[in-house]
Amino acid sequence: MLKKSKAGRETQIKQLLAEKIARLAESLQARSIKEETKVLRLEIPVSGADPLFWLAAQRSPIKFYWADREKHFETAAIGQADLVTSDGPADYETLFERLDQKLSSADGDARYYGGLRFNNYGGADKAWRAYGSYRFFLPRFELSLRDGKGFLACYLLTSGGRAVSPSTLLAELDALVFPPREEEAKMPRLISRNDTPDRLTWGKNLDAALGSLEGGAFKKIVLARKSSLEFDAKLDPLILLRSLKRQTKDCFHFCFVPSSQTAFIGASPERLYARDGGALKTEALAGTRPRESNREANERLAQELLRSEKDIREHRIVVDGIKEALSPLCQSLQVDRVRVLTLARSQPLAACIRHRPSVDIPRQTLYRRSSAWNLSTAVGMLDLSAGSAEIRSNSP
Repeated sequence: MLKKSKAGRETQIKQLLAEKIARLAESLQARSIKEETKVLRLEIPVSGADPLFWLAAQRSPIKFYWADREKHFETAAIGQADLVTSDGPADYETLFERLDQKLSSADGDARYYGGLRFNNYGGADKAWRAYGSYRFFLPRFELSLRDGKGFLACYLLTSGGRAVSPSTLLAELDALVFPPREEEAKMPRLISRNDTPDRLTWGKNLDAALGSLEGGAFKKIVLARKSSLEFDAKLDPLILLRSLKRQTKDCFHFCFVPSSQTAFIGASPERLYARDGGALKTEALAGTRPRESNREANERLAQELLRSEKDIREHRIVVDGIKEALSPLCQSLQVDRVRVLTLARSQPLAACIRHRPSVDIPRQTLYRRSSAWNLSTAVGMLDLSAGSAEIRSNSP
């Protein structure tokens, strides 16, 4: 591990990674056989890493952050060594084929970060255009924590045995900063808020949803709204995310900044799915109670939730939707016992669902299935064409 004074520590980190870059450049130059496109990852250990604080200090317009709920893995990434994106209708087969091809050649624990549109119909709202129908990128630099151990990595993409020039890489490395911990910047002051739909329209949407439920068209409907906030100064998405993290512990946290004008941040207690070799793990979360300030009240609310017919039924809809989507692909499927998941402000019903696929499921198939159960649990039905129409007509 690297442990030095603040200025000396930054210099040593850069020197160690610069030496690796120089050795790689010499190795590539010495090779006589031209290789196909290959993803390379150079890594050094670092101590005292705070990925989110480090990310906020960097000047790159492209930034990414992700941290898991269990605090096993946290990463911050900047720059762009490679980009896979599309603005047209998403062709998931082509997307995942391209990503699989690139990652199959990867040297080390390489990752492309990004995301896809929830749906593949209609045009994107102006706020989402920078992301296209999908956008995945290979960062230039990444600072990560894996089970408490810190690493700084540099990525590059070779083509025909050649990569970006060492001088360019070293200049980008020199631009990195490792600032000392200081008092965090504060959030700007909120000036105004505008909700879409407004209160009157929200009431009409609620009445329409209740009518659909009473008529039997759906078993469950989750309404949504958009809130536009105005502040008295420019808002730094990473300062906002740090504030969000403090208030939403035990969640997955992320921030995706494709340009200096756009950012997508969030905190979610739910895992859509995790894939580890041949095993899949998903979760069903639904039905909830608030969290109180004392232990006795929280226990009473948790027991009330476990006995609630309405909440148990809602949770069962989610479990059934996941089983319906994945059962045809699995040789075994196990639903764990329903429990109450303790979060900072709420406590929902939760159950882990483990799958053993009968075949090696292609990524695009798994994504489509996960989108299907995500949609089905939002509208409480498996007629997804009708559910999609309902979402389009009632979403902001």
